[in-house]
Amino acid sequence: MAAGALALGCGLRRTRKWVGAVPDWIAPGKLRWVWALWEPIDLYARGGYGAGIGDGRVTGHWVRRWYERMHSDEILDKLADAGVNCVSTHFYKGFGLKAEDGEMKRAADFTKRAHARGIRVLGYHQFSTVIYETMRDEEPRLADWIQRAPDGSKRTYGSAAWRWMACPIHDDFIDYLQRVMKRCLLEADMDGVEFDGTSYECHCDSCQMAFGRYLAEHNPNPRERFGLPHFKHVRIPVQWNAKDPVWQEWIRFRIDLMGRRLRELRQLTHRTKPGAALVTYEDCPALWRRNRTRLLPDNGDYLDLAVAESHDMPQVLDRELVTKVRHLKEANAIGRIALSTDWLRTDKGSITLPSEPKPVELDMAECLACGGHMLTATWALRSGDKRDGSAFFEQPAFHEAMKRYMGFNRAHESLYTGSKPCANVWVYHSTWSLAFDHRTAYNSVLGFEQALLGRIAYQVAKEPYLVQLGPRDVLIVAAQTCLSDRECEAIRAAAASGCGVIITGDSGECDENFRQRERSPLPDLASKPNVRYFEKCPGRISQPSGEGERGLRAAMPARTPEILKAVRELAKEGVAAELEGGHPKQPLTFVDIYRVTDAHVAHVVYYGDGEPKDFRLRVAKWLAQGKPQLYSPHLAAPVALQPAEDGWLTLPAFGRYCAVKV
Repeated sequence: MAAGALALGCGLRRTRKWVGAVPDWIAPGKLRWVWALWEPIDLYARGGYGAGIGDGRVTGHWVRRWYERMHSDEILDKLADAGVNCVSTHFYKGFGLKAEDGEMKRAADFTKRAHARGIRVLGYHQFSTVIYETMRDEEPRLADWIQRAPDGSKRTYGSAAWRWMACPIHDDFIDYLQRVMKRCLLEADMDGVEFDGTSYECHCDSCQMAFGRYLAEHNPNPRERFGLPHFKHVRIPVQWNAKDPVWQEWIRFRIDLMGRRLRELRQLTHRTKPGAALVTYEDCPALWRRNRTRLLPDNGDYLDLAVAESHDMPQVLDRELVTKVRHLKEANAIGRIALSTDWLRTDKGSITLPSEPKPVELDMAECLACGGHMLTATWALRSGDKRDGSAFFEQPAFHEAMKRYMGFNRAHESLYTGSKPCANVWVYHSTWSLAFDHRTAYNSVLGFEQALLGRIAYQVAKEPYLVQLGPRDVLIVAAQTCLSDRECEAIRAAAASGCGVIITGDSGECDENFRQRERSPLPDLASKPNVRYFEKCPGRISQPSGEGERGLRAAMPARTPEILKAVRELAKEGVAAELEGGHPKQPLTFVDIYRVTDAHVAHVVYYGDGEPKDFRLRVAKWLAQGKPQLYSPHLAAPVALQPAEDGWLTLPAFGRYCAVKV
């Protein structure tokens, strides 16, 4: 085994079981964030490119002036005035503690001045990539830490051969990251460590040995499933093959390794500086980047604040509604608030900065509408097409939009503080269905979510939620092919308790290892009056050929009316919140509902052009009490609403977004 590699269990040092509380400053409705340069200028110079910075050619003579101004008191004052109270800025990009010493000191000074203005600072850390051209000055054995391809070559960050990818199985590498983290938290006094680049796909000798131990430990009788008497000579699969049982265990090994490492680093963060946060990616199954899914745990115990990066800044593209709502709901499902760093996607799949305020208003509106996630403005400090040292948010139209929404959030935190989702329609996300039969399972989930989001409030359900469902709920199991016996029993128990259940396609046809059952245990539930079974999934959508790394597209399924009808019929006491109006097929809206301390708040986002007209909202009788009031960043004051006899509320023109408190 290479020096510094781990020797115990699946290759991880043994630590005592530990779960820490999320710092109390991370709360719904309390956080308003912008990107404040998560890369040092040396990275721009070495790579010659920066997304969203000018035309990408960041070696221009004007770039340093812009970079330095983004650290200025003037910019901090403008951000604080707009309502910003949290930023992410550069700390460690992989050049090393020695090479980045000057920029780390700059970041520490920036943090001190930000704190003086009531702005918390998250320190950006690169988890895996190291820049060997400088890191070797302090770590001569750096090559021993690097992830390897099947042929033994070093893995690099895409075509950037100067950025090697370090392997998290090595204690020495993790120890180095911990030294960086301690400097961030103690010397720079930052409020959290934000890890990017949680990427792992390694075939090095240490990983091969650790994976072999993992196989033997978790599969003591391998012949029946694997056709093998032992795993002594088994190697990590070189190709992705979801029906290969060894590949399946490789996916589970990766999740186990990454989860253990991140929990270890989260523990260090809390121990080093109580109240500081460990911030990194949630494992959203959208697969917009393959190396960031089927990799992290399907829960929130390894982080304090979830980063949800996507190319899904809200817009209407090719007559389809693009939204980051599912990323925010994924964070809700694991009990965490999301920091959504999303980008505006063009019809060709590339990313760009907005050309008008509408996308950025919708971007912030969705954060509010999903219960008050961190209000984000990823675009704020980019330079855009300017070469005068200015920030994108300083352009009057974008400054007004940011100040409007962040000011509204600051003035109306009570609409979001302590938010808990209370939608009673649930779309089930089965971990192994989405991992092993992704094209079937997620295409079906996507369609159902797209059908619901503009009409009926819904939540994402993980396995632990199944046992909590009752007569008031509706559970959608949309072509979730790979279900364990435990999951199937929980779904059957939910149906027996009176929960409405929609089962589609081949749900439960296979177990959690993608092995076909003799007979699925779910379709026979169709005889129950509270169950609907669709042999052909009405939510299943097709995908364009060659979607590549930019992920799947969410389209409105043709059978949307059938989906909505079934959900409403099964919701015996009504759906928690629903919306009427707009185009029958694609209303260009989103509706959701949350419980706060003293009320329930329904949220509506409108993606169309002009003012929303003729929309009606209804909140279920078991939630609606008191006199409803509508709040919006586009209205000067709250508007009292008068329910009709059937409970529907007619909404006045409210701009892009409104919150209705009942």
